[in-house]
Amino acid sequence: MVLNESFDSGVLTLFPAGKIDSGNAPQYEKAILKAASRKGVKSVIFDLKDLDYITSAGLRIILGVWKKYPGSSVVNANSAVYEIFVMTGFSQMMPVSHAMREISIEGLPVIGEGFTATVYRLSGDSIVKVFRAGRSLESVNAEIDAAKKAFIYGIPTAISFDTVRVGDRYGLVFEMLDCATLRDLIVAHPSEFPKYKAMYADLSYKITHTHAPDANLGDCKSPLLEKFSVLSTVLTPEEYGKLIGMIEAIPDADTLTHGDFHIKNVLVQNGEPILIDMDSVSLGAPIFELEDIYLSYKAYNEAEPNNASDFFGVEQAKLDALFDAVVHRYFPGKSAAELQAIYDKVILLGTTHLAYQTIHYKKDINGRLDKALARIRDLLSRYDDLILE
Repeated sequence: MVLNESFDSGVLTLFPAGKIDSGNAPQYEKAILKAASRKGVKSVIFDLKDLDYITSAGLRIILGVWKKYPGSSVVNANSAVYEIFVMTGFSQMMPVSHAMREISIEGLPVIGEGFTATVYRLSGDSIVKVFRAGRSLESVNAEIDAAKKAFIYGIPTAISFDTVRVGDRYGLVFEMLDCATLRDLIVAHPSEFPKYKAMYADLSYKITHTHAPDANLGDCKSPLLEKFSVLSTVLTPEEYGKLIGMIEAIPDADTLTHGDFHIKNVLVQNGEPILIDMDSVSLGAPIFELEDIYLSYKAYNEAEPNNASDFFGVEQAKLDALFDAVVHRYFPGKSAAELQAIYDKVILLGTTHLAYQTIHYKKDINGRLDKALARIRDLLSRYDDLILE
Protein backbone atom coordinates (compact mmCIF):
# COMPACT_ATOMS: atom_id res chain seq x y z
CA MET A 1 0.00 0.00 0.00
CA VAL A 2 1.29 3.46 -0.94
CA LEU A 3 -0.45 6.63 0.26
CA ASN A 4 1.36 9.95 0.11
CA GLU A 5 -0.33 13.13 1.28
CA SER A 6 -0.09 16.90 1.40
CA PHE A 7 -2.05 19.48 3.39
CA ASP A 8 -2.55 23.15 2.61
CA SER A 9 -5.16 25.72 3.68
CA GLY A 10 -7.66 23.13 4.86
CA VAL A 11 -7.30 20.94 1.75
CA LEU A 12 -5.94 17.44 2.24
CA THR A 13 -4.59 15.83 -0.94
CA LEU A 14 -4.09 12.07 -0.93
CA PHE A 15 -1.99 10.19 -3.49
CA PRO A 16 -2.81 6.45 -3.52
CA ALA A 17 -0.73 4.34 -5.90
CA GLY A 18 -0.99 0.97 -7.59
CA LYS A 19 -4.45 -0.39 -6.92
CA ILE A 20 -7.13 -0.39 -4.25
CA ASP A 21 -8.97 -3.70 -4.03
CA SER A 22 -10.53 -5.96 -1.42
CA GLY A 23 -7.10 -7.18 -0.37
CA ASN A 24 -5.67 -3.82 0.68
CA ALA A 25 -8.83 -1.75 1.15
CA PRO A 26 -8.84 -2.11 4.97
CA GLN A 27 -5.28 -0.71 5.14
CA TYR A 28 -6.15 2.15 2.82
CA GLU A 29 -9.32 2.93 4.74
CA LYS A 30 -7.48 3.10 8.05
CA ALA A 31 -4.75 5.34 6.63
CA ILE A 32 -7.17 7.60 4.75
CA LEU A 33 -9.48 8.09 7.72
CA LYS A 34 -6.52 8.85 9.95
CA ALA A 35 -5.27 11.48 7.49
CA ALA A 36 -8.75 12.96 7.07
CA SER A 37 -9.18 13.31 10.84
CA ARG A 38 -6.35 15.85 10.85
CA LYS A 39 -7.39 19.08 12.54
CA GLY A 40 -8.49 21.74 10.09
CA VAL A 41 -9.38 19.48 7.16
CA LYS A 42 -12.21 21.06 5.18
CA SER A 43 -12.07 18.98 2.01
CA VAL A 44 -10.17 16.05 0.53
CA ILE A 45 -8.73 15.68 -2.96
CA PHE A 46 -7.94 12.17 -4.18
CA ASP A 47 -5.17 12.59 -6.73
CA LEU A 48 -5.20 9.30 -8.64
CA LYS A 49 -2.40 9.97 -11.11
CA ASP A 50 -0.51 6.90 -9.84
CA LEU A 51 -3.56 4.66 -9.28
CA ASP A 52 -3.95 1.93 -11.88
CA TYR A 53 -7.14 0.28 -10.68
CA ILE A 54 -9.89 0.58 -8.07
CA THR A 55 -12.67 -1.81 -7.04
CA SER A 56 -15.94 -1.24 -5.21
CA ALA A 57 -14.07 -1.60 -1.92
CA GLY A 58 -12.02 1.47 -2.78
CA LEU A 59 -15.05 3.36 -4.02
CA ARG A 60 -16.76 2.84 -0.68
CA ILE A 61 -13.81 4.46 1.08
CA ILE A 62 -14.00 7.53 -1.16
CA LEU A 63 -17.77 7.68 -0.73
CA GLY A 64 -17.37 7.68 3.05
CA VAL A 65 -14.90 10.58 2.89
CA TRP A 66 -17.16 12.50 0.49
CA LYS A 67 -20.12 12.15 2.85
CA LYS A 68 -18.04 13.61 5.68
CA TYR A 69 -16.45 16.29 3.48
CA PRO A 70 -18.94 17.12 0.67
CA GLY A 71 -16.44 19.42 -1.04
CA SER A 72 -14.13 16.51 -1.81
CA SER A 73 -13.14 15.55 -5.35
CA VAL A 74 -11.19 13.11 -7.50
CA VAL A 75 -8.56 14.35 -9.97
CA ASN A 76 -6.16 12.86 -12.52
CA ALA A 77 -7.95 9.53 -12.92
CA ASN A 78 -6.60 7.50 -15.83
CA SER A 79 -9.00 6.34 -18.54
CA ALA A 80 -9.80 2.95 -16.94
CA VAL A 81 -10.28 4.37 -13.45
CA TYR A 82 -12.25 7.35 -14.75
CA GLU A 83 -14.63 5.02 -16.59
CA ILE A 84 -15.28 3.16 -13.33
CA PHE A 85 -16.30 6.42 -11.64
CA VAL A 86 -18.57 7.27 -14.57
CA MET A 87 -20.21 3.83 -14.82
CA THR A 88 -20.91 3.65 -11.09
CA GLY A 89 -22.44 7.13 -10.99
CA PHE A 90 -19.74 8.67 -8.79
CA SER A 91 -19.07 11.36 -11.37
CA GLN A 92 -22.64 12.57 -10.90
CA MET A 93 -22.24 12.87 -7.12
CA MET A 94 -18.82 14.47 -6.87
CA PRO A 95 -16.30 16.17 -9.17
CA VAL A 96 -14.19 13.59 -11.01
CA SER A 97 -11.60 14.75 -13.53
CA HIS A 98 -9.78 12.73 -16.13
CA ALA A 99 -6.00 12.61 -16.38
CA MET A 100 -4.94 13.59 -19.85
CA ARG A 101 -1.77 12.59 -21.56
CA GLU A 102 0.03 15.10 -23.77
CA ILE A 103 0.53 14.27 -27.44
CA SER A 104 2.07 16.02 -30.43
CA ILE A 105 0.42 16.23 -33.84
CA GLU A 106 3.53 17.45 -35.62
CA GLY A 107 3.92 15.57 -38.85
CA LEU A 108 0.70 13.57 -38.46
CA PRO A 109 -1.40 13.18 -41.64
CA VAL A 110 -4.77 14.94 -41.71
CA ILE A 111 -7.67 12.63 -42.56
CA GLY A 112 -10.61 14.94 -41.86
CA GLU A 113 -11.38 18.58 -41.13
CA GLY A 114 -14.43 20.50 -40.00
CA PHE A 115 -15.36 23.86 -38.53
CA THR A 116 -14.64 22.83 -34.93
CA ALA A 117 -11.82 20.29 -35.23
CA THR A 118 -9.24 18.50 -37.36
CA VAL A 119 -8.78 14.72 -37.38
CA TYR A 120 -5.28 13.24 -37.61
CA ARG A 121 -4.01 9.70 -38.07
CA LEU A 122 -2.30 9.10 -34.72
CA SER A 123 -1.01 5.59 -35.35
CA GLY A 124 -1.79 2.53 -37.40
CA ASP A 125 -4.95 1.80 -35.46
CA SER A 126 -6.01 5.12 -33.93
CA ILE A 127 -6.94 8.67 -34.86
CA VAL A 128 -7.15 11.86 -32.82
CA LYS A 129 -9.72 14.60 -33.24
CA VAL A 130 -8.13 17.89 -32.14
CA PHE A 131 -10.51 20.74 -31.32
CA ARG A 132 -9.91 24.37 -32.12
CA ALA A 133 -8.41 26.55 -29.37
CA GLY A 134 -10.94 27.72 -26.81
CA ARG A 135 -13.04 24.57 -26.78
CA SER A 136 -13.82 23.77 -23.13
CA LEU A 137 -13.33 20.37 -21.52
CA GLU A 138 -16.98 20.46 -20.51
CA SER A 139 -18.11 20.71 -24.12
CA VAL A 140 -15.69 17.95 -25.13
CA ASN A 141 -17.20 15.70 -22.47
CA ALA A 142 -20.67 16.65 -23.72
CA GLU A 143 -19.70 15.41 -27.19
CA ILE A 144 -18.49 12.12 -25.73
CA ASP A 145 -21.81 11.75 -23.93
CA ALA A 146 -23.82 12.54 -27.08
CA ALA A 147 -21.83 10.00 -29.09
CA LYS A 148 -22.49 7.28 -26.51
CA LYS A 149 -26.22 8.05 -26.52
CA ALA A 150 -26.41 8.03 -30.31
CA PHE A 151 -24.50 4.74 -30.40
CA ILE A 152 -26.97 3.17 -27.96
CA TYR A 153 -29.80 4.14 -30.33
CA GLY A 154 -28.06 2.41 -33.24
CA ILE A 155 -26.28 5.31 -34.93
CA PRO A 156 -22.87 4.15 -36.25
CA THR A 157 -20.48 6.48 -34.48
CA ALA A 158 -16.97 6.19 -33.10
CA ILE A 159 -16.61 6.19 -29.31
CA SER A 160 -13.53 7.87 -27.87
CA PHE A 161 -11.39 5.83 -25.49
CA ASP A 162 -9.10 8.66 -24.37
CA THR A 163 -9.06 12.43 -23.90
CA VAL A 164 -5.71 14.11 -24.52
CA ARG A 165 -4.07 17.52 -24.51
CA VAL A 166 -2.46 18.92 -27.63
CA GLY A 167 -0.73 22.05 -26.41
CA ASP A 168 -3.50 24.33 -25.17
CA ARG A 169 -6.20 22.30 -26.95
CA TYR A 170 -8.12 19.12 -26.22
CA GLY A 171 -8.31 16.02 -28.36
CA LEU A 172 -10.27 12.77 -28.48
CA VAL A 173 -8.58 9.51 -29.46
CA PHE A 174 -10.54 6.86 -31.35
CA GLU A 175 -9.68 3.36 -32.44
CA MET A 176 -10.14 3.26 -36.17
CA LEU A 177 -8.82 0.61 -38.55
CA ASP A 178 -8.42 1.20 -42.29
CA CYS A 179 -10.69 4.23 -42.53
CA ALA A 180 -11.01 7.26 -44.80
CA THR A 181 -13.43 10.16 -44.92
CA LEU A 182 -16.32 9.88 -47.33
CA ARG A 183 -14.95 13.03 -48.95
CA ASP A 184 -11.58 11.36 -49.64
CA LEU A 185 -13.25 8.29 -51.10
CA ILE A 186 -15.40 10.41 -53.40
CA VAL A 187 -12.27 12.16 -54.68
CA ALA A 188 -10.19 8.97 -54.98
CA HIS A 189 -12.88 6.81 -56.62
CA PRO A 190 -15.06 9.03 -58.85
CA SER A 191 -16.62 6.04 -60.60
CA GLU A 192 -18.06 4.88 -57.27
CA PHE A 193 -19.79 8.18 -56.52
CA PRO A 194 -23.29 6.70 -56.92
CA LYS A 195 -22.51 4.19 -54.16
CA TYR A 196 -21.13 6.85 -51.82
CA LYS A 197 -24.06 9.16 -52.58
CA ALA A 198 -26.52 6.43 -51.61
CA MET A 199 -24.51 5.63 -48.47
CA TYR A 200 -24.60 9.28 -47.47
CA ALA A 201 -28.34 9.66 -48.06
CA ASP A 202 -29.15 6.41 -46.24
CA LEU A 203 -27.11 7.44 -43.18
CA SER A 204 -28.79 10.84 -43.07
CA TYR A 205 -32.20 9.20 -43.23
CA LYS A 206 -31.25 6.74 -40.48
CA ILE A 207 -30.14 9.55 -38.16
CA THR A 208 -33.19 11.74 -38.59
CA HIS A 209 -35.64 8.84 -38.37
CA THR A 210 -34.18 7.38 -35.18
CA HIS A 211 -36.36 8.08 -32.16
CA ALA A 212 -34.45 8.79 -28.95
CA PRO A 213 -37.06 9.94 -26.41
CA ASP A 214 -34.96 8.98 -23.39
CA ALA A 215 -31.59 10.21 -24.63
CA ASN A 216 -31.74 13.42 -22.57
CA LEU A 217 -30.43 15.46 -25.50
CA GLY A 218 -31.42 19.08 -26.02
CA ASP A 219 -33.69 20.19 -28.84
CA CYS A 220 -32.20 21.92 -31.86
CA LYS A 221 -35.02 24.43 -32.39
CA SER A 222 -34.66 26.51 -29.23
CA PRO A 223 -30.98 27.45 -29.73
CA LEU A 224 -31.69 28.44 -33.35
CA LEU A 225 -34.60 30.67 -32.32
CA GLU A 226 -32.33 32.38 -29.82
CA LYS A 227 -29.65 32.92 -32.47
CA PHE A 228 -32.13 34.11 -35.10
CA SER A 229 -33.36 36.90 -32.81
CA VAL A 230 -30.58 39.03 -34.31
CA LEU A 231 -32.57 39.14 -37.55
CA SER A 232 -35.04 41.48 -35.89
CA THR A 233 -32.49 44.22 -36.66
CA VAL A 234 -32.50 43.62 -40.43
CA LEU A 235 -36.08 42.50 -41.17
CA THR A 236 -39.29 44.47 -40.73
CA PRO A 237 -41.36 43.57 -37.65
CA GLU A 238 -43.89 41.86 -39.91
CA GLU A 239 -41.24 39.82 -41.75
CA TYR A 240 -39.43 38.86 -38.58
CA GLY A 241 -42.66 37.93 -36.80
CA LYS A 242 -43.80 35.69 -39.63
CA LEU A 243 -40.42 34.00 -39.95
CA ILE A 244 -40.08 33.25 -36.25
CA GLY A 245 -43.70 32.12 -36.06
CA MET A 246 -43.11 29.63 -38.88
CA ILE A 247 -40.04 28.21 -37.13
CA GLU A 248 -41.83 27.99 -33.79
CA ALA A 249 -44.66 26.09 -35.48
CA ILE A 250 -42.36 23.32 -36.72
CA PRO A 251 -43.54 20.29 -34.71
CA ASP A 252 -41.26 19.15 -31.94
CA ALA A 253 -39.79 15.69 -32.49
CA ASP A 254 -37.87 13.08 -30.51
CA THR A 255 -35.78 12.11 -33.55
CA LEU A 256 -32.05 12.74 -33.81
CA THR A 257 -30.30 15.44 -35.79
CA HIS A 258 -26.54 15.44 -36.31
CA GLY A 259 -26.19 19.18 -36.88
CA ASP A 260 -23.04 19.06 -39.02
CA PHE A 261 -23.65 16.21 -41.45
CA HIS A 262 -21.20 16.61 -44.29
CA ILE A 263 -18.77 14.31 -46.09
CA LYS A 264 -15.74 15.30 -43.99
CA ASN A 265 -17.56 14.16 -40.86
CA VAL A 266 -18.29 10.67 -42.14
CA LEU A 267 -15.58 8.00 -42.04
CA VAL A 268 -15.89 4.74 -43.93
CA GLN A 269 -14.46 1.62 -42.32
CA ASN A 270 -14.72 -1.74 -44.06
CA GLY A 271 -17.42 -0.32 -46.31
CA GLU A 272 -19.55 1.00 -43.44
CA PRO A 273 -20.07 4.71 -42.58
CA ILE A 274 -19.15 5.99 -39.13
CA LEU A 275 -19.84 9.47 -37.75
CA ILE A 276 -16.96 11.20 -35.99
CA ASP A 277 -18.30 14.65 -35.05
CA MET A 278 -21.12 14.49 -32.52
CA ASP A 279 -20.92 17.81 -30.66
CA SER A 280 -24.08 19.16 -32.35
CA VAL A 281 -26.29 16.09 -31.87
CA SER A 282 -29.75 17.01 -30.60
CA LEU A 283 -33.43 16.28 -31.15
CA GLY A 284 -35.71 17.86 -33.71
CA ALA A 285 -37.65 17.61 -36.94
CA PRO A 286 -35.73 16.48 -40.07
CA ILE A 287 -35.94 19.96 -41.65
CA PHE A 288 -33.28 21.12 -39.20
CA GLU A 289 -30.85 18.53 -40.54
CA LEU A 290 -31.74 19.34 -44.13
CA GLU A 291 -31.22 23.07 -43.69
CA ASP A 292 -27.79 22.45 -42.19
CA ILE A 293 -26.80 20.25 -45.14
CA TYR A 294 -28.03 22.98 -47.49
CA LEU A 295 -25.98 25.50 -45.53
CA SER A 296 -22.82 23.40 -45.89
CA TYR A 297 -23.12 22.58 -49.60
CA LYS A 298 -25.02 25.43 -51.23
CA ALA A 299 -25.93 28.50 -49.18
CA TYR A 300 -22.52 30.20 -49.10
CA ASN A 301 -22.18 29.90 -52.87
CA GLU A 302 -24.62 32.73 -53.50
CA ALA A 303 -22.00 35.30 -52.51
CA GLU A 304 -18.93 33.09 -53.05
CA PRO A 305 -19.56 30.81 -56.06
CA ASN A 306 -16.77 28.33 -55.23
CA ASN A 307 -17.07 28.38 -51.44
CA ALA A 308 -18.33 24.83 -50.91
CA SER A 309 -16.29 23.18 -53.66
CA ASP A 310 -13.10 24.86 -52.38
CA PHE A 311 -13.75 23.78 -48.79
CA PHE A 312 -14.63 20.17 -49.60
CA GLY A 313 -12.33 19.75 -52.58
CA VAL A 314 -15.23 18.22 -54.50
CA GLU A 315 -16.84 19.68 -57.61
CA GLN A 316 -20.06 21.55 -56.92
CA ALA A 317 -22.14 19.26 -59.12
CA LYS A 318 -21.41 16.35 -56.77
CA LEU A 319 -22.21 18.42 -53.68
CA ASP A 320 -25.52 19.37 -55.30
CA ALA A 321 -26.14 15.70 -56.06
CA LEU A 322 -25.48 14.74 -52.43
CA PHE A 323 -28.04 17.26 -51.21
CA ASP A 324 -30.57 16.13 -53.82
CA ALA A 325 -30.02 12.48 -52.85
CA VAL A 326 -30.83 13.23 -49.22
CA VAL A 327 -34.02 15.11 -50.11
CA HIS A 328 -35.19 12.34 -52.45
CA ARG A 329 -34.36 9.71 -49.81
CA TYR A 330 -36.54 11.55 -47.32
CA PHE A 331 -39.40 12.20 -49.75
CA PRO A 332 -39.65 9.47 -52.41
CA GLY A 333 -42.33 9.60 -55.04
CA LYS A 334 -43.04 13.33 -54.79
CA SER A 335 -44.12 15.35 -57.78
CA ALA A 336 -41.91 18.12 -59.14
CA ALA A 337 -44.16 20.76 -57.54
CA GLU A 338 -44.14 19.01 -54.17
CA LEU A 339 -40.37 18.66 -54.25
CA GLN A 340 -39.98 22.32 -55.15
CA ALA A 341 -41.99 23.33 -52.08
CA ILE A 342 -39.80 21.10 -49.90
CA TYR A 343 -36.64 22.59 -51.38
CA ASP A 344 -37.96 26.14 -50.92
CA LYS A 345 -38.78 25.62 -47.24
CA VAL A 346 -35.41 24.05 -46.54
CA ILE A 347 -33.74 26.92 -48.39
CA LEU A 348 -35.73 29.47 -46.38
CA LEU A 349 -34.56 28.01 -43.07
CA GLY A 350 -31.01 27.49 -44.33
CA THR A 351 -30.78 31.03 -45.66
CA THR A 352 -32.03 32.34 -42.31
CA HIS A 353 -29.16 30.41 -40.72
CA LEU A 354 -26.76 31.95 -43.24
CA ALA A 355 -28.01 35.46 -42.46
CA TYR A 356 -27.50 34.85 -38.74
CA GLN A 357 -23.94 33.61 -39.30
CA THR A 358 -23.14 36.57 -41.55
CA ILE A 359 -24.21 39.01 -38.84
CA HIS A 360 -22.80 37.08 -35.90
CA TYR A 361 -19.36 36.47 -37.40
CA LYS A 362 -19.28 39.85 -39.16
CA LYS A 363 -18.45 38.29 -42.53
CA ASP A 364 -20.66 40.09 -45.00
CA ILE A 365 -18.70 38.99 -48.06
CA ASN A 366 -19.75 40.22 -51.51
CA GLY A 367 -23.15 41.43 -50.30
CA ARG A 368 -23.97 38.08 -48.68
CA LEU A 369 -26.40 39.54 -46.16
CA ASP A 370 -28.42 41.55 -48.68
CA LYS A 371 -28.66 38.53 -50.98
CA ALA A 372 -29.76 36.32 -48.08
CA LEU A 373 -32.39 38.82 -46.95
CA ALA A 374 -33.75 39.13 -50.49
CA ARG A 375 -34.17 35.36 -50.71
CA ILE A 376 -35.79 35.21 -47.26
CA ARG A 377 -38.28 37.92 -48.22
CA ASP A 378 -39.12 36.20 -51.50
CA LEU A 379 -39.78 32.85 -49.83
CA LEU A 380 -41.72 34.44 -46.96
CA SER A 381 -44.05 35.94 -49.55
CA ARG A 382 -44.76 32.49 -51.01
CA TYR A 383 -45.05 30.22 -47.97
CA ASP A 384 -46.85 30.33 -44.64
CA ASP A 385 -45.28 27.34 -42.90
CA LEU A 386 -42.15 25.18 -42.77
CA ILE A 387 -43.92 21.84 -42.58
CA LEU A 388 -42.41 19.30 -44.96
CA GLU A 389 -44.94 16.88 -46.38
